[in-house]
Amino acid sequence: MKNAKNEKRGRETDSKQHEKIACQHFLEFYNKQLNKNIKFIKFGDPDLGKGEPDCICSNGINIEVATAYYDNIDAKDAWATIDLLKKRINKDDYKKKYPDNTLGMDNPDQGLYDSINKIVIGKNKKEYNYNGKLFLLIYSRPGITNETEIEMYIKKYRNFKNIIFDEVWLLFVSDNYKIYLLAKRNDIFVSENNEEFKFGRTMIE
Repeated sequence: MKNAKNEKRGRETDSKQHEKIACQHFLEFYNKQLNKNIKFIKFGDPDLGKGEPDCICSNGINIEVATAYYDNIDAKDAWATIDLLKKRINKDDYKKKYPDNTLGMDNPDQGLYDSINKIVIGKNKKEYNYNGKLFLLIYSRPGITNETEIEMYIKKYRNFKNIIFDEVWLLFVSDNYKIYLLAKRNDIFVSENNEEFKFGRTMIE
């Protein structure tokens, strides 16, 4: 029980640090691209009013952070890797519980596209307590998808309505960091291409 509590507490701390690091990396590229000087100030307070966004920044910028994975299995594997690095799980248990999850994926890019769309849709259903502008930042470090396929997502596969966020950005990590503006407030994207391919997993013996 104690180990489970420690693991949960460790994950919560890691999650907050992940939000901060993603925010800071994003601001580095955002500032260069738009000639700004916005800085991370503090974490938002989830218990204040309807809940503040994850990161409160200078110049009235507030950033809600989310991470896009291929699916829940990919998400669990990513956090298990952090547990291994933080020595919350030993190497043998890690190898037994978390084999390479990329080997059994069918149409992995579609899984990531679906994940990004679902994040924007889900976050638009929330309400936030903030002053200034509200950004949604989606972080993704996929094992297979590359920049060309992300550009294809932007051209053909965005499928959401953005009502509450002034801007929606993707912080994509492959060989390098790169940011993409996915939407501005009141943008609506309807894609008929999402039915072309279905993401799935093939069981590997």
